[in-house]
Amino acid sequence: MHTKNCQLCGSDKLKNVIDLGHHPLADTFLSAEALQEPELTYPLRVLLCESCGYVTLWYIVDTFTRYQKIDYSYTSSNSALAVRHFQEIAKEMIDELHISAEDIVVDIGSNDGTLLKTFHEQSGCQIFGVEPAPNIVQIAEKNGVPTIQDFFNKKAVEKIKKHGYAKVITANNVFNHITDLNDFVKNITNLLTDDGAFVFEVPYLLDMVELNAFDTIYLEHVSYFGIKPLVQFFKKFGLRIFRVERTDYMGGSVRVYVGKQDKNPSPIAKQIEMENKARIYDFTTFDSLMKNIRDFKFNLCQKIYDIKARGEKIIAIGAATKGNTLLNYCRLDNTLVDFITDSSPFKIGKFAPGSHIPIKSDADIDPDVKHGLILPWNIGEFLKEKLEHFNLQFIIPKMKK
Repeated sequence: MHTKNCQLCGSDKLKNVIDLGHHPLADTFLSAEALQEPELTYPLRVLLCESCGYVTLWYIVDTFTRYQKIDYSYTSSNSALAVRHFQEIAKEMIDELHISAEDIVVDIGSNDGTLLKTFHEQSGCQIFGVEPAPNIVQIAEKNGVPTIQDFFNKKAVEKIKKHGYAKVITANNVFNHITDLNDFVKNITNLLTDDGAFVFEVPYLLDMVELNAFDTIYLEHVSYFGIKPLVQFFKKFGLRIFRVERTDYMGGSVRVYVGKQDKNPSPIAKQIEMENKARIYDFTTFDSLMKNIRDFKFNLCQKIYDIKARGEKIIAIGAATKGNTLLNYCRLDNTLVDFITDSSPFKIGKFAPGSHIPIKSDADIDPDVKHGLILPWNIGEFLKEKLEHFNLQFIIPKMKK
Protein backbone atom coordinates (compact mmCIF):
# COMPACT_ATOMS: atom_id res chain seq x y z
CA MET A 1 0.00 0.00 0.00
CA HIS A 2 1.39 3.38 -1.01
CA THR A 3 0.97 6.33 1.35
CA LYS A 4 -0.90 9.13 -0.40
CA ASN A 5 -2.08 11.25 2.51
CA CYS A 6 -0.75 12.15 5.94
CA GLN A 7 -2.31 9.99 8.65
CA LEU A 8 -2.30 12.86 11.14
CA CYS A 9 -3.57 15.87 9.18
CA GLY A 10 -4.80 14.37 5.90
CA SER A 11 -2.54 16.49 3.67
CA ASP A 12 -1.27 15.16 0.36
CA LYS A 13 1.86 17.34 0.57
CA LEU A 14 4.30 14.51 1.23
CA LYS A 15 7.92 14.54 0.09
CA ASN A 16 10.31 11.60 -0.16
CA VAL A 17 13.23 12.48 2.15
CA ILE A 18 15.02 9.14 2.74
CA ASP A 19 15.53 6.23 0.33
CA LEU A 20 17.32 3.11 1.58
CA GLY A 21 16.54 0.93 -1.43
CA HIS A 22 14.58 -2.33 -1.32
CA HIS A 23 14.50 -4.38 1.91
CA PRO A 24 12.81 -7.52 3.23
CA LEU A 25 10.86 -7.40 6.48
CA ALA A 26 13.55 -6.74 9.09
CA ASP A 27 11.88 -8.60 11.94
CA THR A 28 11.16 -11.82 10.03
CA PHE A 29 14.03 -14.25 10.60
CA LEU A 30 14.14 -17.12 8.14
CA SER A 31 14.25 -20.88 8.57
CA ALA A 32 16.54 -23.01 6.41
CA GLU A 33 13.47 -24.12 4.43
CA ALA A 34 12.47 -20.50 3.78
CA LEU A 35 15.84 -19.89 2.10
CA GLN A 36 14.71 -22.19 -0.70
CA GLU A 37 11.86 -19.83 -1.60
CA PRO A 38 11.88 -16.36 -3.19
CA GLU A 39 12.22 -13.57 -0.66
CA LEU A 40 10.02 -10.51 -1.08
CA THR A 41 11.56 -7.07 -0.76
CA TYR A 42 9.83 -3.71 -0.62
CA PRO A 43 10.91 -0.09 -1.17
CA LEU A 44 12.11 1.41 2.12
CA ARG A 45 11.42 5.11 1.61
CA VAL A 46 10.45 7.77 4.13
CA LEU A 47 8.08 10.70 3.56
CA LEU A 48 7.81 14.03 5.40
CA CYS A 49 4.48 15.84 5.55
CA GLU A 50 5.02 19.46 4.57
CA SER A 51 1.84 20.52 6.40
CA CYS A 52 2.33 19.08 9.90
CA GLY A 53 5.75 17.40 10.08
CA TYR A 54 4.60 13.78 10.34
CA VAL A 55 7.18 11.30 9.04
CA THR A 56 6.06 7.94 7.61
CA LEU A 57 6.89 5.15 5.17
CA TRP A 58 5.97 5.47 1.52
CA TYR A 59 5.20 1.76 1.15
CA ILE A 60 3.35 -0.03 3.96
CA VAL A 61 3.29 -3.84 4.14
CA ASP A 62 0.01 -5.36 5.33
CA THR A 63 -0.21 -6.32 9.00
CA PHE A 64 -0.78 -10.05 8.42
CA THR A 65 2.46 -10.34 6.48
CA ARG A 66 4.32 -8.31 9.10
CA TYR A 67 3.17 -10.13 12.23
CA GLN A 68 1.30 -13.36 11.58
CA LYS A 69 2.51 -15.03 8.39
CA ILE A 70 5.74 -16.29 10.00
CA ASP A 71 6.36 -16.98 13.69
CA TYR A 72 7.53 -13.87 15.50
CA SER A 73 11.08 -14.15 16.86
CA TYR A 74 11.35 -11.58 19.67
CA THR A 75 10.43 -12.13 23.31
CA SER A 76 10.84 -9.37 25.89
CA SER A 77 11.81 -11.74 28.70
CA ASN A 78 14.89 -12.89 26.78
CA SER A 79 16.47 -9.43 27.12
CA ALA A 80 17.79 -8.52 30.56
CA LEU A 81 17.85 -4.88 29.47
CA ALA A 82 14.20 -4.98 28.40
CA VAL A 83 13.16 -6.65 31.66
CA ARG A 84 14.92 -3.98 33.72
CA HIS A 85 13.49 -1.23 31.52
CA PHE A 86 9.95 -2.54 31.98
CA GLN A 87 10.42 -2.78 35.74
CA GLU A 88 11.47 0.86 35.85
CA ILE A 89 8.66 2.21 33.68
CA ALA A 90 6.02 0.13 35.50
CA LYS A 91 7.11 1.63 38.82
CA GLU A 92 7.10 5.13 37.31
CA MET A 93 3.57 4.74 35.97
CA ILE A 94 2.23 3.15 39.14
CA ASP A 95 3.57 6.08 41.17
CA GLU A 96 2.66 8.80 38.66
CA LEU A 97 -0.84 7.53 37.83
CA HIS A 98 -1.68 6.00 41.24
CA ILE A 99 -2.42 2.52 39.93
CA SER A 100 -3.95 0.16 42.50
CA ALA A 101 -5.44 -3.33 42.67
CA GLU A 102 -8.82 -1.93 41.57
CA ASP A 103 -7.45 -0.70 38.25
CA ILE A 104 -7.06 -2.32 34.83
CA VAL A 105 -3.84 -2.03 32.83
CA VAL A 106 -3.80 -3.00 29.13
CA ASP A 107 -0.63 -3.50 27.12
CA ILE A 108 -0.90 -3.35 23.32
CA GLY A 109 1.62 -5.51 21.50
CA SER A 110 2.12 -7.19 24.87
CA ASN A 111 4.50 -9.86 23.57
CA ASP A 112 5.14 -12.53 26.22
CA GLY A 113 3.59 -10.43 29.00
CA THR A 114 6.80 -9.27 30.67
CA LEU A 115 5.60 -5.70 31.27
CA LEU A 116 2.13 -6.72 32.41
CA LYS A 117 3.50 -9.25 34.90
CA THR A 118 5.61 -6.45 36.37
CA PHE A 119 2.55 -4.19 36.70
CA HIS A 120 0.62 -6.93 38.47
CA GLU A 121 3.47 -7.86 40.80
CA GLN A 122 4.05 -4.23 41.82
CA SER A 123 0.44 -3.04 42.18
CA GLY A 124 -1.90 -6.06 42.13
CA CYS A 125 -3.83 -4.50 39.23
CA GLN A 126 -5.88 -6.48 36.72
CA ILE A 127 -4.00 -6.98 33.45
CA PHE A 128 -4.86 -7.72 29.82
CA GLY A 129 -2.55 -8.10 26.85
CA VAL A 130 -3.35 -7.66 23.18
CA GLU A 131 -0.91 -9.44 20.87
CA PRO A 132 -1.36 -10.56 17.23
CA ALA A 133 1.43 -13.17 16.99
CA PRO A 134 -0.06 -16.62 17.79
CA ASN A 135 3.20 -18.24 18.96
CA ILE A 136 3.91 -15.35 21.34
CA VAL A 137 0.36 -15.42 22.77
CA GLN A 138 0.89 -19.05 23.75
CA ILE A 139 4.00 -18.06 25.72
CA ALA A 140 2.15 -15.19 27.43
CA GLU A 141 -0.70 -17.48 28.46
CA LYS A 142 1.81 -19.95 29.91
CA ASN A 143 3.26 -17.03 31.85
CA GLY A 144 -0.15 -16.41 33.39
CA VAL A 145 -0.89 -13.21 31.44
CA PRO A 146 -4.44 -13.03 29.98
CA THR A 147 -3.88 -12.13 26.33
CA ILE A 148 -6.23 -11.47 23.44
CA GLN A 149 -4.80 -12.81 20.19
CA ASP A 150 -5.65 -9.96 17.88
CA PHE A 151 -4.66 -6.50 16.80
CA PHE A 152 -5.89 -3.63 18.96
CA ASN A 153 -9.28 -3.04 17.36
CA LYS A 154 -12.91 -2.50 18.33
CA LYS A 155 -13.44 -6.22 18.91
CA ALA A 156 -10.51 -6.45 21.33
CA VAL A 157 -11.71 -3.32 23.15
CA GLU A 158 -15.20 -4.76 23.66
CA LYS A 159 -13.72 -7.93 25.17
CA ILE A 160 -11.72 -5.92 27.68
CA LYS A 161 -14.60 -3.56 28.52
CA LYS A 162 -16.59 -6.52 29.85
CA HIS A 163 -14.20 -6.29 32.80
CA GLY A 164 -14.15 -2.49 32.97
CA TYR A 165 -12.31 0.51 31.54
CA ALA A 166 -8.53 0.79 31.53
CA LYS A 167 -6.74 3.18 33.90
CA VAL A 168 -3.58 2.78 31.83
CA ILE A 169 -3.02 1.61 28.26
CA THR A 170 0.60 1.05 27.28
CA ALA A 171 2.24 0.52 23.89
CA ASN A 172 6.01 0.11 23.87
CA ASN A 173 7.56 0.33 20.40
CA VAL A 174 4.08 -0.35 19.03
CA PHE A 175 2.43 3.00 18.24
CA ASN A 176 4.96 3.49 15.45
CA HIS A 177 3.88 0.17 13.88
CA ILE A 178 0.21 1.13 13.48
CA THR A 179 -1.21 1.32 9.96
CA ASP A 180 -4.41 3.26 10.82
CA LEU A 181 -3.60 5.72 13.61
CA ASN A 182 -7.02 7.35 13.58
CA ASP A 183 -8.88 4.11 14.19
CA PHE A 184 -6.28 3.07 16.78
CA VAL A 185 -6.67 6.27 18.83
CA LYS A 186 -10.48 6.09 18.61
CA ASN A 187 -10.26 2.70 20.28
CA ILE A 188 -7.85 4.07 22.89
CA THR A 189 -10.34 6.82 23.75
CA ASN A 190 -13.18 4.31 23.95
CA LEU A 191 -11.34 2.10 26.46
CA LEU A 192 -9.62 4.70 28.66
CA THR A 193 -11.03 6.00 31.95
CA ASP A 194 -11.51 9.77 32.29
CA ASP A 195 -8.54 10.02 34.66
CA GLY A 196 -6.44 7.41 32.86
CA ALA A 197 -3.48 7.64 30.51
CA PHE A 198 -2.32 6.18 27.24
CA VAL A 199 1.46 5.83 27.56
CA PHE A 200 3.53 4.93 24.55
CA GLU A 201 7.25 4.75 23.93
CA VAL A 202 8.74 4.95 20.44
CA PRO A 203 12.08 5.69 18.79
CA TYR A 204 12.31 9.49 18.71
CA LEU A 205 12.61 11.35 15.41
CA LEU A 206 14.89 13.90 17.06
CA ASP A 207 17.34 11.16 18.05
CA MET A 208 17.18 9.58 14.60
CA VAL A 209 18.19 12.89 13.04
CA GLU A 210 20.82 13.82 15.62
CA LEU A 211 22.44 10.37 15.71
CA ASN A 212 22.03 9.48 12.03
CA ALA A 213 20.25 6.40 13.36
CA PHE A 214 18.86 5.22 10.03
CA ASP A 215 18.76 1.63 11.32
CA THR A 216 15.58 2.47 13.25
CA ILE A 217 13.95 2.70 9.81
CA TYR A 218 12.43 -0.57 8.68
CA LEU A 219 9.20 -1.82 7.16
CA GLU A 220 7.61 -2.69 10.50
CA HIS A 221 8.05 0.94 11.63
CA VAL A 222 5.32 2.80 9.77
CA SER A 223 5.76 6.12 11.65
CA TYR A 224 8.70 8.21 12.96
CA PHE A 225 7.37 10.58 15.58
CA GLY A 226 8.23 14.00 16.84
CA ILE A 227 5.99 15.64 19.44
CA LYS A 228 4.90 18.67 17.41
CA PRO A 229 2.55 16.94 14.91
CA LEU A 230 1.12 14.68 17.63
CA VAL A 231 -0.24 17.55 19.73
CA GLN A 232 -2.84 18.59 17.16
CA PHE A 233 -3.55 14.99 16.19
CA PHE A 234 -4.53 13.93 19.70
CA LYS A 235 -6.69 17.04 20.16
CA LYS A 236 -9.02 15.67 17.46
CA PHE A 237 -9.95 12.90 19.90
CA GLY A 238 -10.24 15.06 23.01
CA LEU A 239 -6.83 13.91 24.23
CA ARG A 240 -3.89 15.95 25.53
CA ILE A 241 -0.19 15.15 25.81
CA PHE A 242 0.68 15.96 29.42
CA ARG A 243 4.12 14.45 29.88
CA VAL A 244 7.09 13.72 27.64
CA GLU A 245 10.29 11.94 28.63
CA ARG A 246 13.32 11.44 26.43
CA THR A 247 15.15 8.17 27.17
CA ASP A 248 18.25 6.31 25.97
CA TYR A 249 16.31 3.09 25.40
CA MET A 250 16.85 1.53 21.96
CA GLY A 251 19.39 4.22 21.14
CA GLY A 252 17.01 7.13 21.69
CA SER A 253 13.29 6.96 22.48
CA VAL A 254 10.54 9.22 23.74
CA ARG A 255 7.87 8.23 26.27
CA VAL A 256 4.61 10.13 25.87
CA TYR A 257 1.72 10.37 28.35
CA VAL A 258 -1.70 11.17 26.85
CA GLY A 259 -4.97 11.68 28.72
CA LYS A 260 -8.45 13.18 28.56
CA GLN A 261 -7.84 15.89 31.17
CA ASP A 262 -6.07 19.21 30.64
CA LYS A 263 -2.60 19.38 32.16
CA ASN A 264 0.22 21.89 32.30
CA PRO A 265 1.43 22.19 28.65
CA SER A 266 4.72 24.01 29.33
CA PRO A 267 7.00 20.93 29.26
CA ILE A 268 5.47 20.01 25.90
CA ALA A 269 6.13 23.49 24.52
CA LYS A 270 9.78 23.24 25.55
CA GLN A 271 10.11 19.89 23.78
CA ILE A 272 8.62 21.29 20.58
CA GLU A 273 10.95 24.27 20.81
CA MET A 274 13.87 21.84 20.96
CA GLU A 275 12.57 20.02 17.87
CA ASN A 276 12.17 23.26 15.94
CA LYS A 277 15.66 24.36 16.91
CA ALA A 278 17.03 21.06 15.54
CA ARG A 279 14.98 21.67 12.34
CA ILE A 280 13.72 18.10 12.25
CA TYR A 281 10.73 19.13 10.15
CA ASP A 282 12.84 20.80 7.43
CA PHE A 283 13.56 19.08 4.12
CA THR A 284 17.14 20.33 4.12
CA THR A 285 17.81 18.50 7.39
CA PHE A 286 16.91 15.23 5.73
CA ASP A 287 19.15 16.04 2.78
CA SER A 288 22.04 16.23 5.25
CA LEU A 289 20.88 13.07 7.00
CA MET A 290 20.82 11.14 3.71
CA LYS A 291 24.36 12.29 2.94
CA ASN A 292 25.51 11.14 6.39
CA ILE A 293 23.87 7.76 5.82
CA ARG A 294 25.73 7.29 2.53
CA ASP A 295 29.02 8.30 4.16
CA PHE A 296 28.39 5.83 6.98
CA LYS A 297 27.83 3.02 4.45
CA PHE A 298 31.07 3.82 2.61
CA ASN A 299 33.18 3.95 5.79
CA LEU A 300 31.78 0.78 7.34
CA CYS A 301 32.04 -1.22 4.11
CA GLN A 302 35.63 -0.08 3.61
CA LYS A 303 36.48 -1.31 7.11
CA ILE A 304 34.82 -4.70 6.53
CA TYR A 305 36.45 -5.14 3.10
CA ASP A 306 39.88 -4.38 4.57
CA ILE A 307 39.37 -7.07 7.23
CA LYS A 308 38.31 -9.66 4.66
CA ALA A 309 41.19 -8.70 2.34
CA ARG A 310 43.58 -9.60 5.16
CA GLY A 311 41.94 -13.04 5.35
CA GLU A 312 40.53 -12.42 8.81
CA LYS A 313 37.21 -13.73 10.08
CA ILE A 314 34.42 -11.39 11.18
CA ILE A 315 31.08 -12.10 12.81
CA ALA A 316 28.21 -9.88 13.88
CA ILE A 317 26.97 -9.63 17.46
CA GLY A 318 23.25 -9.38 18.25
CA ALA A 319 20.53 -10.37 15.76
CA ALA A 320 18.70 -7.10 16.31
CA THR A 321 16.00 -5.96 13.91
CA LYS A 322 17.80 -2.65 13.42
CA GLY A 323 20.89 -4.63 12.47
CA ASN A 324 19.07 -6.03 9.46
CA THR A 325 18.48 -2.54 8.10
CA LEU A 326 22.20 -1.84 8.51
CA LEU A 327 23.30 -5.12 6.91
CA ASN A 328 20.95 -4.87 3.96
CA TYR A 329 21.55 -1.19 3.24
CA CYS A 330 25.32 -1.73 3.37
CA ARG A 331 25.01 -4.98 1.37
CA LEU A 332 26.87 -6.99 4.00
CA ASP A 333 25.84 -10.62 3.50
CA ASN A 334 27.03 -14.13 4.34
CA THR A 335 30.01 -13.80 1.98
CA LEU A 336 31.42 -11.10 4.27
CA VAL A 337 30.02 -11.89 7.73
CA ASP A 338 30.37 -15.53 8.80
CA PHE A 339 27.52 -15.60 11.30
CA ILE A 340 25.57 -13.54 13.85
CA THR A 341 25.47 -14.49 17.53
CA ASP A 342 22.36 -14.07 19.67
CA SER A 343 20.95 -15.41 22.92
CA SER A 344 17.35 -15.87 21.78
CA PRO A 345 16.26 -19.47 21.15
CA PHE A 346 13.71 -18.06 18.69
CA LYS A 347 16.51 -16.73 16.48
CA ILE A 348 19.35 -19.25 16.89
CA GLY A 349 19.32 -21.66 13.96
CA LYS A 350 17.58 -19.17 11.67
CA PHE A 351 18.97 -16.74 9.10
CA ALA A 352 18.90 -12.96 8.93
CA PRO A 353 16.46 -11.65 6.31
CA GLY A 354 18.05 -10.39 3.11
CA SER A 355 21.67 -11.04 4.07
CA HIS A 356 20.96 -14.73 4.88
CA ILE A 357 23.68 -14.74 7.53
CA PRO A 358 23.22 -17.72 9.89
CA ILE A 359 22.42 -17.01 13.54
CA LYS A 360 24.29 -18.97 16.21
CA SER A 361 24.86 -18.79 19.93
CA ASP A 362 27.76 -17.04 21.66
CA ALA A 363 29.22 -20.47 22.39
CA ASP A 364 29.86 -20.92 18.67
CA ILE A 365 32.46 -18.15 18.60
CA ASP A 366 35.71 -19.98 17.77
CA PRO A 367 39.36 -18.83 18.15
CA ASP A 368 39.58 -18.05 14.42
CA VAL A 369 37.16 -15.15 14.83
CA LYS A 370 39.09 -11.90 15.15
CA HIS A 371 36.40 -9.22 14.75
CA GLY A 372 32.88 -8.66 16.05
CA LEU A 373 30.52 -6.15 14.42
CA ILE A 374 28.03 -5.13 17.12
CA LEU A 375 24.69 -4.55 15.41
CA PRO A 376 22.67 -3.14 18.36
CA TRP A 377 25.16 -0.28 18.80
CA ASN A 378 23.03 1.27 21.53
CA ILE A 379 24.08 -1.56 23.90
CA GLY A 380 27.56 -1.90 22.44
CA GLU A 381 29.45 -1.41 25.70
CA PHE A 382 27.25 -3.96 27.46
CA LEU A 383 27.93 -6.55 24.75
CA LYS A 384 31.68 -5.82 24.72
CA GLU A 385 31.83 -6.52 28.44
CA LYS A 386 29.72 -9.65 28.09
CA LEU A 387 31.96 -11.10 25.38
CA GLU A 388 35.36 -9.73 26.40
CA HIS A 389 36.69 -13.23 27.15
CA PHE A 390 36.67 -13.97 23.39
CA ASN A 391 39.35 -11.29 22.84
CA LEU A 392 37.63 -9.90 19.76
CA GLN A 393 38.32 -6.58 18.12
CA PHE A 394 34.89 -5.00 18.30
CA ILE A 395 33.40 -2.66 15.73
CA ILE A 396 30.56 -0.53 17.08
CA PRO A 397 28.94 1.26 14.12
CA LYS A 398 28.11 4.43 16.01
CA MET A 399 25.74 6.65 14.12
CA LYS A 400 26.52 9.96 15.81
CA LYS A 401 27.98 12.73 13.64
